Amino acid sequence: MKPRSINIFLLDGDPNGIRVAQISMSTIQAIAFRRNQLRRVREAFPEIERPGVYILIGSDEQESGGHIGYIGESEGVGARLTHHNSNENGRDSKSFWTDTVVLISKDENLTKSHARYVEACLIRSISHNPRWSIPNSKRPSEDAGKLPLQDRAAMDEFVDQTKTLVGALGWDLFREMRGRPVDAAEPPGENTLVPDGHRFFFRGEGFAAEMMLSPSGDFVVLAGSKARVRTTTTIPRGTSALRTSLLDAGVLRDDGQFLHFTSDYSFTSASAAAATVTGASANGRILWKLEDGRTYADWESSQENNASEASPGQQEA
Repeated sequence: MKPRSINIFLLDGDPNGIRVAQISMSTIQAIAFRRNQLRRVREAFPEIERPGVYILIGSDEQESGGHIGYIGESEGVGARLTHHNSNENGRDSKSFWTDTVVLISKDENLTKSHARYVEACLIRSISHNPRWSIPNSKRPSEDAGKLPLQDRAAMDEFVDQTKTLVGALGWDLFREMRGRPVDAAEPPGENTLVPDGHRFFFRGEGFAAEMMLSPSGDFVVLAGSKARVRTTTTIPRGTSALRTSLLDAGVLRDDGQFLHFTSDYSFTSASAAAATVTGASANGRILWKLEDGRTYADWESSQENNASEASPGQQEA
């Protein structure tokens, strides 16, 4: 990823209200709002009546509690969203829908074919994140929104910026949680995540896992790690659902003795990573340890101390 500057406009000054995000010097903008704010958005931003792509976001509260992201496109996004919103009990019902992101281009050069191409790329991207499910009944064909080479290049940049903008607005559905498959010729986890990164270990009866930090600060359990098959009554509901989704996605493989990580997988906290590995509630800050026995919490504290000791010298310079 490359450094980017993003401007976010708050229509009412509320960070949880209607927001418009745009990367500096770009014509692509993302408009985020709650489902019940649709009418106001159509009045305030007439540009959403043009061709574009939209994402309907919600959660599956009756099943796993996981995230849902429906991706669509239209020649008139505002009208299409109104159709979804007024068809609650019909064939096109979107009962999970609570939040919306609309992606459009301010230069008015986006066509139906462009939107179809972007939609297809985004649907394929979200399929790599087991934390999210896609209720789209049809998957895009390989030639969906087929475009000339020069248009494809422009829309690939649209897709790339969309992923950045949606992430900046608070949703990680395009964040690819799986690392590349482990090459048979190299040891598991050999694809180093941080140049001088430390490896943390969590071992016990029925599990043995390794973890590193990613440049973005995530906790990445490495491919080849083994998680415990059985779970306890203390396992958090979300962790149980995540383990199921990882098995369905093939990130975890059950051989009857262990659950094997077939690829690297990123967690937002050390405890979430530990709970997934051990199948129980866990304090990952004290359970993940370096080879010398220091816990992750000890190591983090030492990093903070080193940084504070270096600061005076830097200020003098």
